[in-house]
Amino acid sequence: MRLLALALAPVVALFTYFYVRDKYEKEPRLLLLKVFVLGMLSVIPAVLFGLLSQWALSFLVPFDTFIFGIIENFVVIALVEEGVKFAAFAWPTYRHPAFNEPYDGMMYAITAALGFAAVENVLYVAHGGAPVAFARMLLSVPAHALFGAFMGYYVGRAKFSTWAKRRYLIMALVMPTLLHGTYNWLLGTERAELVYLVIPLSLFMWYSALRQVRRAHERSPFRPQAEN
Repeated sequence: MRLLALALAPVVALFTYFYVRDKYEKEPRLLLLKVFVLGMLSVIPAVLFGLLSQWALSFLVPFDTFIFGIIENFVVIALVEEGVKFAAFAWPTYRHPAFNEPYDGMMYAITAALGFAAVENVLYVAHGGAPVAFARMLLSVPAHALFGAFMGYYVGRAKFSTWAKRRYLIMALVMPTLLHGTYNWLLGTERAELVYLVIPLSLFMWYSALRQVRRAHERSPFRPQAEN
């Protein structure tokens, strides 16, 4: 029970952090719950597609080579996981009436990402114990939320754009995939000096995500005139 609490604590904390920042119009709780559950369920196709992709990759590229590592981290892991998370949140929300301001895209995407992270974290912590829980609390779970923030920001731009919807939707998948792939590759490298680059990468993502929150709020139709 203690390990379960440790695994879920960062998920609850991060959801609360971004939910509080939805300052103009809160999203329907049932819709957020649906997105969170779909994010949890998206782990299943992510594992299946990931295993299938890794099996195919093993026939095409020699194992334990630089190219294998790049494709594994950026395609087999990052693209697959971000793809299923994108579907988990965009399918039920993009055309929903409650998606009525740019920040909503960030809130829904972060919620789906945290649903995914909740399942993944419980599995890792159950196997690795408290040390894994604390390590993932600081890095991996926030990383999933921040990948979601980037994804949701661009989906929010697409939703309310009159001329660049397709470009923003492409960016909504490309940006978190690149960040996720880079993050995984740095953690998986055997060079210690590269592993430490995860810290500035995480700080960059936090800085960018908070700036995107501010920009999304600036575009909100519910923003009081006094703040304009």
